[in-house]
Amino acid sequence: MRRYAADISSLAEEFQQRFRDFAAIEKEITLFPSPFSVDPDDAPDHLQLEPIELQCGAECRSRHQQLPLVDFYRQLDNGRFQEIRTFAKKMLSLFGSTYLCEKTFSVMNINKNRLRTRLSDSHLRDILRIKTTVFEPDLAYLLQSRSQYHPSH
Repeated sequence: MRRYAADISSLAEEFQQRFRDFAAIEKEITLFPSPFSVDPDDAPDHLQLEPIELQCGAECRSRHQQLPLVDFYRQLDNGRFQEIRTFAKKMLSLFGSTYLCEKTFSVMNINKNRLRTRLSDSHLRDILRIKTTVFEPDLAYLLQSRSQYHPSH
């Protein structure tokens, strides 16, 4: 019982530390997905002017509602919104790597469970490589070349 108490205490401390880390950047985390509903005074000093300019533009507000968040920040004029674009890249890298990690483990678990008896480490590595890249294989070519080598199939 004492062994588990020490482990649980250690985990609790780790969670508290992680939440303290997020609390330190809470205003930035709030600004990132909703720059139109945040008080510019709550933004970091170097960003305060750009959210004001964003919030004054009906066209920017419309694009924010219509576009995915990544595309919204990507289409902002780099000359007028350089600081907020840099800020968005920082937030995207912070949460983007988390998303990719979760996506990778999700793919790995789905394939491992579905194909448990036939899946080797080599197969799993290949599946992960395929699922985490944007490579589009030329299936018609692959099937055609395979049929040339194996005419009986």
